[in-house]
Amino acid sequence: MQNTQLTINKEQLTINQQIFATRKSAVSCQLSVVSCSLRRGYTLLELLVVIAILGLIMAITIPSFSEFRQNSALNADTMNVITLINRARLLSVSDKGDKQYGIYLSSTSSILFASSTFASSATSTRETYTLSSGITMSGTASEIVFAKVTGVASTAATTTLLGTTSSTTILIYPTGIATIK
Repeated sequence: MQNTQLTINKEQLTINQQIFATRKSAVSCQLSVVSCSLRRGYTLLELLVVIAILGLIMAITIPSFSEFRQNSALNADTMNVITLINRARLLSVSDKGDKQYGIYLSSTSSILFASSTFASSATSTRETYTLSSGITMSGTASEIVFAKVTGVASTAATTTLLGTTSSTTILIYPTGIATIK
């Protein structure tokens, strides 16, 4: 009986060794596949997912950034035109050089001049401010002259600066004061 048991135990031992060897090779094969794929880098699918996410982020942010830049340029141009108008009025009020000063507004620039009319002003006394690209100006008056000492405007005017997505209106009152509407 011991002999039979020993034979059975030997058979079981042989079977257990075979099962262990099979499992061991399967585990080592799986481990080598994992370590092998880790050594190769990223899969094509992972790269495509990252590229798609980056494309989506760019598609969302670029239009917002572009609109922000355009609005910033419009605000800067508006402030510069108002500054030039107020400077022309201030120079007339201060009676600097015993001259009248005015502002000439075209579609792409504003020009400060020293004379009773733009046409008769010397080009050496002109200060020009050119609007940013993509911004235009339109309005009710192209030439406004401010009276000496009082600063009263020759005409009340409304000027609009137009960007691609928004606009700003500048009001010039008969008193010569300029404000943003």
